[in-house]
Amino acid sequence: MSGVLYGLGLGPGDPNLVTIKAAAILRHVPVIVYVTPMRNDKPTVSLARSIATPHLIGEKKEISIPIVMVSDPTSGRQIYDEVSNEISGYLESGQNVAVLCEGDPLLYGSFMYVLDRLKDNHTVLTVPGVSSLSAAAAAANLPLVTRNQSLAIIPATLSEDEIKARLQVSGSAAILKLGPNITKVKKVLGDLGRLQRAIYIERASMEGEKVLPLSDAPDNAPYFSIILITNAETD
Repeated sequence: MSGVLYGLGLGPGDPNLVTIKAAAILRHVPVIVYVTPMRNDKPTVSLARSIATPHLIGEKKEISIPIVMVSDPTSGRQIYDEVSNEISGYLESGQNVAVLCEGDPLLYGSFMYVLDRLKDNHTVLTVPGVSSLSAAAAAANLPLVTRNQSLAIIPATLSEDEIKARLQVSGSAAILKLGPNITKVKKVLGDLGRLQRAIYIERASMEGEKVLPLSDAPDNAPYFSIILITNAETD
């Protein structure tokens, strides 16, 4: 009998935000898979693996996905092909496999690349997790949308013109994937007259969490940071 492939959303960083369902799977699954970001050709700490640590019991087979965070997806495709083939071997032998994802697996989650390669030939169960967007709003005590409002999720990696165009047709917005792109985003929001309403949240739910007016935010933000601009009506 083939094993089950789990896509586990582990939340934004605080291990206490891992769902009961995900924690139960972590305790019993024999194989875990997680992305390890590469920097200067060296692996860094996997946040997903760190979140999972308190919930792991016993020995696990661990498969790391070494990914260089660059815009060209070519090398990433090859790595996901190789890792998916390895995962498939464990599933075909009857072992369950869990792919660990910070936040939610299907919101900018790495699991989607494994899912796309394996879903047609294996049983897959995706377990949703608390997203970084939800954690950021909670950290700032900031309602995202109310009544008939809508919310745009915008990657800061887009061009200045594209970010501006999307903000012009949205009420509330969350801007992710900041890093050095934060300077570009500040300029766009300044041009649109929305800078003063923008809130910067860094490392939501984790040690070192910061909530600041965007105008006070650093010029080179870490990856785990979000900008929220909301027009929620609470009266």
